[in-house]
Amino acid sequence: MTQPAEFYKKKTVAYTEAARQQKRRLRLSSGIRLLVFAAMGLFMYLALNGQMFYGIGAVVFLGLFAYLVSRHQDLKYEAARLKELIAVNQIETEVLEGSYSTLEDGSGFVEPGHPYQDDLDLLGPDSFYQYLNRTGLPAGGALLARWLSSNDFTRIDSKQEAIRELTPRVDWRQNYTATARMIQTPVSPEALTTWFSGYSRKLPSWTRFMPTVFSIFSVGIGVLFVLQLLPLGVLVGVFFTGLLITFPFVKRISTLAQDTGKMQDTFSQYGRLVSQIEGANFQAASLIDTRQALVGVGPPVSGVLQKFNRIIGALHQRNNLIIALFGNAFFLWDLRQARAVEEWIGNYGSVVGGWFEALARFDAYNSLANFGFNHPSYTYPEIGEGAAGYVRTKELAHPLLFETPVTNNFEVERGNFMVITGANMAGKSTFLRAVGLSIVMANMGLPVRAAHMSYTPIPLITSMRTSDSLSRHESYFFAELKRLKTIVDHLQEQPYFVILDEILKGTNSKDKAQGSQEFLERLIKLQATGLIATHDLSLCEVADRIPEVQNFFFDAEIREGTLYFDYRLKPGVCSNMNASFLLRKLGVVEDEAPQQKS
Repeated sequence: MTQPAEFYKKKTVAYTEAARQQKRRLRLSSGIRLLVFAAMGLFMYLALNGQMFYGIGAVVFLGLFAYLVSRHQDLKYEAARLKELIAVNQIETEVLEGSYSTLEDGSGFVEPGHPYQDDLDLLGPDSFYQYLNRTGLPAGGALLARWLSSNDFTRIDSKQEAIRELTPRVDWRQNYTATARMIQTPVSPEALTTWFSGYSRKLPSWTRFMPTVFSIFSVGIGVLFVLQLLPLGVLVGVFFTGLLITFPFVKRISTLAQDTGKMQDTFSQYGRLVSQIEGANFQAASLIDTRQALVGVGPPVSGVLQKFNRIIGALHQRNNLIIALFGNAFFLWDLRQARAVEEWIGNYGSVVGGWFEALARFDAYNSLANFGFNHPSYTYPEIGEGAAGYVRTKELAHPLLFETPVTNNFEVERGNFMVITGANMAGKSTFLRAVGLSIVMANMGLPVRAAHMSYTPIPLITSMRTSDSLSRHESYFFAELKRLKTIVDHLQEQPYFVILDEILKGTNSKDKAQGSQEFLERLIKLQATGLIATHDLSLCEVADRIPEVQNFFFDAEIREGTLYFDYRLKPGVCSNMNASFLLRKLGVVEDEAPQQKS
């Protein structure tokens, strides 16, 4: 199997060559267009100078020129798409090398007080979201952030199935992403959905049949006039009658035309994504369900969007003076096209939001599948049955450690708690975040950085970082107490996996020790499952009287004047601390002077 880094480099080379060939086609197309335009001008000149035969040639060249203009636009679009595909593969190469700081970081989706966002560096600079996100649509990026933050631990098998299916379909995924990244529309899908949902008909019901009846009547009058069976005055009367019927609705139709004018380009661009999904077949249930929103049992959505674009285009012909006068006078053109727009809105306006949501879901799923492809050594967690709570891993590591990390095995059963002690910088916090992020990833259906993981799905809540708030007049200690109260409230509603790091830092040592022990005992009574890291060795005493609590530690040693960490989780209580050593090492405090012998 080709490794991801090698795969992306090969793709970059291939698309770069394809882009070079496309530039040649564009230059050739420009040259041919110029020649055809010149020939058209020559034939028109000859036709205007009395050689009418050349007029036929001028018309032919005009049609050919129009075709070449359209084809040139297609060639330009393909050149832009190849440019995006090159960028997509270059980004993957850089990310695999640990460089992803230029990608969207999801800072706009941060929720203060979220159960785990801040503690796990889920969003923001150098976050997991920034590393994971490859969405091309704003709605796709927002949906991906919601999935990461949702604490939804249902249907994990279905999520894994979808990610597994999309993972090897790299070309399909990259084409989708490249197409999505190219979309630039004057109106957002959210604004479109809101407009459609709030639209009410502006035309009376009789406009449904009146344009057809009046058109037939006008044609009949015209035929009779040509046959000299009716005088010109009757035809003129029909002319002004048509204008009089249309006039009361001019303002309403103008507003409708203005509102829908910007939609045409939006639907045209998003239609390319719709066509890509319609042309694909899926086996995963969640992908089939999402695709169903676009194919359903009615006509294909791509065709429905094309029909709407044609209707809007026809409505905007009202800006043509001939259509504005004669089209409305004899065929009630504005009423006919505006009624067609309203009919389309009545049939499909309520489901437009579902179409955009389906596109966003595929966009977000592509990011998850891209992560799976980039990490073939990661493992999909096995989903256990029974009461939620247990987590078992082998060779677990944090996904954002790019150098070969030290891995750890750990196992915690439902209702049990691990107390983890260790020196500063020994790896406690990184381990806690690795466990927490792995649970979030597993709940999303993602593979995790471990040789093996099995667990019963469970929501997560953490308390690892707490900050005071001057605006709310809250001290650090009070903010931490509120967080711990939130954890207890959540546990009273349903089981949670709880991760705590050095709680009650805002009080004295004795008070902290007593409070930490009492809080841990409360968690055990609530049948919480989780981990707590601490420097307070007295907390380890809880394990002596409560069997559901086990002690583990990360060790640190001083070897020949150098601090050494092995980052290995071991059973027991840490006996080595390093604060005094580091203070002396950094010159913060002085070494103790050797005592002189008397």
